[in-house]
Formats: sequence, structure tokens, C-alpha cells
Amino acid sequence: MKKLVLALGLLALAACQQQTGLSPQALREAGQTYIAVLEAKEVSPSRFAEGLAALERAHGLAIPAEDRLEALGMVILRGLSPAKAERLAQDPRVYGLTPDREVWAFAQTVPWGVERVGAPTTTAKGAGVSIYILDTGIKVGHEDLTNLAGGHAVVKCRGRCRAPYDDDNGHGTHVAGTAAAVNNNVGVLGVAPAAELWAVKVLSNSGSGSISGIVQGLNWVIAHDNGGKPKVINMSLGGRGRDDQDGQYCPANRSTDAFHNAIQKAVCDHNITVVVAAGNDGADAANYVPAAYDEVLTVSATNSQDDWPSWSNYGPDVDLAAPGVSILSTWHTSTSAYNTLSGTSMASPHVAGAAALVLSLHPHSTPAQVRQTLLQNAESTASWTNTSGKPHPEPFLNVRGF
Repeated sequence: MKKLVLALGLLALAACQQQTGLSPQALREAGQTYIAVLEAKEVSPSRFAEGLAALERAHGLAIPAEDRLEALGMVILRGLSPAKAERLAQDPRVYGLTPDREVWAFAQTVPWGVERVGAPTTTAKGAGVSIYILDTGIKVGHEDLTNLAGGHAVVKCRGRCRAPYDDDNGHGTHVAGTAAAVNNNVGVLGVAPAAELWAVKVLSNSGSGSISGIVQGLNWVIAHDNGGKPKVINMSLGGRGRDDQDGQYCPANRSTDAFHNAIQKAVCDHNITVVVAAGNDGADAANYVPAAYDEVLTVSATNSQDDWPSWSNYGPDVDLAAPGVSILSTWHTSTSAYNTLSGTSMASPHVAGAAALVLSLHPHSTPAQVRQTLLQNAESTASWTNTSGKPHPEPFLNVRGF
């Protein structure tokens, strides 16, 4: 279990049991968009609709359909004045109220990695599992991503796009290729080439987005009917912040922070394995979310010399190390484009693909069981030479034997 810190960093929220009040500083600095958690845990659609209608009447709200996140029991509230935000925070029907804030893609600079983790040797290939890439989209029609089944756009693609969830940046396409590029004798091979890919575009063509956009994406994944197949989410993104529940995995009293609460619902209530990048600042991952959250699998980056680069985040919140330096994968500039990038963004999809391998063998595994399987099969790094200058005791991803 990770050792987490009871603080919210940039969120500036003051938690009081199950009710959240916003500090004056948060109201001045957080902007005009908030995410309201109405239900701590999973709730029926009728109860959610009833509670939301009462809240709208009480506060004079008219919340559009796209901001009603029924699967998460949340709503996005835009254009709120500080006074109205404070009144909502004190309403007993609001479990938590979180100011929106920016997140960004964790890519460092510019795929030996699939070979290094042993993916070509596996019997399991990820068949019967859906991997959802919450990112900048996925290149529609790419020759190596013919397993792209569809998607959803919170932030719509700009320019020459074949679908709203098409990739206008490249980051999401690169991540998708590492996780699940198909085995078709062209381009590259992903860790789980038989898995199904879904693009959830939550980042813009500049690689930036918001927490409200992320929770909209999570809401779509939870509600999406994929025929009952196990789901894996990869989020090679994040922003500054800290965990608000110290060392607690799926606690009975869920987080009042909307981002954390949404991830808890995905993992704890809907059995979705969530894999995230540790971050690229050479800093303690406890200072970044979602990397710091206890319910996710957090991944650091290694190079081909079995060492960690100085920029890879570290700390007790990191679960696994995976290849993340000079990774060749699919790219968005054409349907046959490839590119080499580095970052914990590139490491995370190795683990997302590995989770799909586990679930293709054991489809009823919980996220905790997927984590345990990956850790039990991981390679010890005790004998590695660590020149990063940062503590990296985490084991290295190994899928041999799957």
C-alpha cells in the first residue's frame, strides 16, 4: 500500500468529514468552473436525477446534459460566482466541490520497451479486453491501430479530423501504439496487440486539458457499453496536487475531491483498472495527481540500460517501472506515421497493456488483483545501477509467462 500525504496541494479545499467548504483563497484563484460530487458512492439513476433536480431548484441552476455525469454521481458547474460556489459548498446535498484546474500530457522529449518487458513471448495478447486511452485522441485509420473501435470527445479534434476523437497532437496515438498496436507485420507491436482500443479525447491539440474534462471522460468510460469486456484506463497525464486520503485504498468514506472520487468510482465501484504516468519533473510523485492516488497503478520510466532518467518522478506512490526513454510508436501525422518519444507517458501504456494481458487470462480479476499479479511477476531492480540521483526501489514490469 502506498504511503500518501493528507493534503490537497493546489486544490485548496478544506475537508470536514463528508462536507467540503471552499477557502476564500480557493474561490479567488480557482476560476469559475467547479465539479460537484453529489453522491459519495454508486447510486441509481432515479436517485441522482431527483437529487440534481432539487439542487437546481435550490440554487437556480440549469445544468446542460453533457455536464450531468450520472455514472459518477457528479455535475460540472460553469460560470459560478465565488458567492454561489460558497453556497453550493455548504449545501448538504453536495458531498464535495472541487475547483477545476489544468492538467497536461506527461511527455518528456522526443520500442525497445515492448521487447524488454517480454511482451512478444506471451500467450495472452489482450483479446477480450478494452483499453481506454484518456489523452489527445487516437489517429483514426492508422495502419497499426486497426483495433480502434471508436471513442468519445470531450475536447473535439481541430483541423482535418476523421472523427471528433481523432488525434490533433500525437501524444495519444503514441500511447495507444505502445499499449496495443496490432501484430500485422508493419510498424510496431504493442504489449497487448489483440486488445480493443477506445479513444477518449480529453486533451487539446496543445496537450492540455482540465480536471472537469478528465472526469467527463471517466464518466463516459464507466457508462460505455463495451459488451461486458474488462476495462483498462490509461492516463498519461496529470497536474500538481496531493492525495487527500492517506494510505487508504477504496475507503468506505470516499474522497470529497472530484478527481479522486471519480477514480475511486471507476476502480472500486466499476472494477476498472486505472494506470497512470508518474510525471516528468524528477520529483516525488506524491505532489502530482492522479499519480499520488492509492487506487491507481503509477509508473516510472526507465532507459535501455536498466536505469532511471533523472526526470522520472519517484517515491512511495510509484508502483512499477517500465520503459520510457526513446520509445518508438505510432504517430498522428499520417496513417503510416511513427515517432520516438520519451517520458513517463511512454512508460504507462506498457503497464496498461500488461493489465490487459492479465485480464485476458483472468477476466474477473479486480484492479487490486491485477496489481498484485503484475507485482508478483515483476523483475527486481535491487541489482540495478541507479544514476538518477532519486530513490527508485520499484520493481520493473515483466509479462513473461502470461
